[in-house]
Amino acid sequence: MIVVWGALDDPPVVCVLDALDGHGVDAVHLDDRQLGALSYDVQLGSTPQGWFEIEGRTVELDAIEGLYLRPGEQNGVASATSAMLLAVAGSLRVPVVNRPTAGRSNLSKPFQLSLIASVGIATPDTLVTSDIMAARAFLARHERIVYKSISGQRSIVSAINATEPERLDAIGHGPVQLQQWIDGLDVRVHVVDDRWFATSVVSSATDYRYAPDECSPAELAPIDIPTSLGEQLVLLSRRMGLLVSGIDLRHSVDGQWFCFEVNPSPGFTYYEDHTSQPIGSSIATLLRSRHPNPPLPLT
Repeated sequence: MIVVWGALDDPPVVCVLDALDGHGVDAVHLDDRQLGALSYDVQLGSTPQGWFEIEGRTVELDAIEGLYLRPGEQNGVASATSAMLLAVAGSLRVPVVNRPTAGRSNLSKPFQLSLIASVGIATPDTLVTSDIMAARAFLARHERIVYKSISGQRSIVSAINATEPERLDAIGHGPVQLQQWIDGLDVRVHVVDDRWFATSVVSSATDYRYAPDECSPAELAPIDIPTSLGEQLVLLSRRMGLLVSGIDLRHSVDGQWFCFEVNPSPGFTYYEDHTSQPIGSSIATLLRSRHPNPPLPLT
């Protein structure tokens, strides 16, 4: 039995459920709205024991063969239930996409950049600062930069040119992450275990995720990447404890590959819908695989 936790208005959740159904897999869907009324008797530990009941069906923890997690924010009784389920997901010795602790690096973009560099993938020159003069000097050195939040909160990436240094004057309110601008082609790579699916993204927007709001929609297409790069991305995901990840890169005009960040819970359907790459189906196969996905140590 595979447990899929997330809302039915979330496309990746629906895609994984459909893929599991297509594989003839017994899947249990746990919706966020059901958490407040969920019945359970769970004993936590290195090997959790117990059960929870959903829509009249009792799910024994030792019968779970895999979990796919995309929970939303909870409060009240639902929050306590969510905490219990996340603890279970962190300890069960089955494939979990992805374990809660595996996404911790996303809470700090600068820390994540250090992990990216550790596997030999280039990253843009980066400055984290709340010093206006240091920021202006960084802009003068690179002539064009981008700025973004240093946290895991999703934010719109914006560009600043050397002709508009005054836009940096507001950073004194808190630290921001500044990066050199890299000219080239945006590429999103989804890693599923030891496979990768690469998508090129052509857009005139600084942040193509918001291209429909800024200008014309982005153009997406499947693309081949070097095998050596794909293997590095698989290694990066594994070092982070991720079975599935969405990795943002840019292929520069002079042929180099730069990595910007790793998403531990990617909304992969946006890319699958444009390319027909079987990302959801591959996740469904992974969940049934009895993959050795040991819990991460709490360090």
